[in-house]
Amino acid sequence: MINGNHSRGGDGRKTRGSSRRTFLAAVGSAAAVTTAGCLGGGGGGGGGGSNEPIRYLSDRGDSKDVMDEIIAEFEEETDHTVEMIYTAKGTSSDAEMQKMVAAGNPPDLLFDTSTDAYRLQRDGVLAPVTGAVQDNDLPDPVSVGGESYFAAAMVEPLMGWYRNDVYSEMPTSWSEWVEAAGEVSANESMEGYVIQSGQTNNADTQMTQYLWQNDVEIYGGPSDGIEVRLDNDDNRQAAVETFEWVQSMAEHSPNGSGWAWGDAIGALQQENAAAIASVGGLPILTIQANRPDLVENLSPMPFPVPSGAAQDRWWAYMEGHLVRNDGQNTEGAQAFVDFFTSSSRFFDFVLSAPLFQFPPTREQLDAPEVAENEVIQQHPDVMNLVRDNWDAFTSVLATGDGGAPNIVAADAYSEQLFGQAADQLLVGGLTPDETVDWLAEELRGLQ
Repeated sequence: MINGNHSRGGDGRKTRGSSRRTFLAAVGSAAAVTTAGCLGGGGGGGGGGSNEPIRYLSDRGDSKDVMDEIIAEFEEETDHTVEMIYTAKGTSSDAEMQKMVAAGNPPDLLFDTSTDAYRLQRDGVLAPVTGAVQDNDLPDPVSVGGESYFAAAMVEPLMGWYRNDVYSEMPTSWSEWVEAAGEVSANESMEGYVIQSGQTNNADTQMTQYLWQNDVEIYGGPSDGIEVRLDNDDNRQAAVETFEWVQSMAEHSPNGSGWAWGDAIGALQQENAAAIASVGGLPILTIQANRPDLVENLSPMPFPVPSGAAQDRWWAYMEGHLVRNDGQNTEGAQAFVDFFTSSSRFFDFVLSAPLFQFPPTREQLDAPEVAENEVIQQHPDVMNLVRDNWDAFTSVLATGDGGAPNIVAADAYSEQLFGQAADQLLVGGLTPDETVDWLAEELRGLQ
């Protein structure tokens, strides 16, 4: 579930061309999807308390109006001021942060993912935000040495979508999906399902989730001693079976090598495929703007599972705030993080992309502001799926023993090794056994 030492944020990095953030940076309403896209002045490096402006780096330019109001509220209640720095379109917040650090003007506050927070904590450049996590009862995915280094603002679970007018009923098991997708591909003017591969976030999340569906324990051990267990004992057989199923499903899929989130949504929108994996309600928000006639024919679904298996782990991204310890107003940044969740505009920020972004706690998920949102009311099946599986939402970061943060998994996601493994299988011609060996070797190379 989304608490303790894991993030719904199996989130990842904005690396490599077609990253998750590049495509879905901003969804302002059910009718519009836009991409979000600079440097503040002043000297860096002091940390601690200061009367200097809090430099806040964010790639959420889509939420600028709401953020302006939250900041105004914060500035009215405190002695601090905030200088917003939005990344330009096509520029990742990580790349912008590195520019600022190189120029001696590091940001004080970042809006980023829990996985990136753990990398920066490992590098020793983060200040704790323990008070914000505890005061607001937030998930605690980056808990190190009793301190928290990430304060979640939103959760974005993976979710499948299928054409309910093409499939008379939703297949659930792996075997049912192979049969049903094959019938669609044979009898309809579209493929039955999209299997993605390659060095993209979409492919990587999809392949990791399939391994989870078959109870593959990819990693183990404590945070300071992570082991790769993908090819050990029963894990190996289950991993091989997983790639065998992927290989079978790929026979009923368009060539998804190198596809990012938008490519899969495009296949659904253009009626080239009848089912895809994506993030939350992003396909609905996108297709509503371009093909509203299709919306009523789309239904959300969990990922396929082997026969008799349960939905134990469900990848969920998590994004939120982290504070650097080398900026010009560390204490001010920490105060803002603590304030953010209690702001009167908090739900406006989260619900700027309803169905795609969800609040980080179950209590907030059940809040009237969520229930009364017009877009959410139009799609109760999405909310039912989220509520019913809330306790299964977890993060690729939370894959050490007992959900301990796992830097190997974070780095593997940054390199999108699981998506690459699928390419080795589907494009490179490796057997499922050889694919497991290839992936295990690459993962161990990160240790």
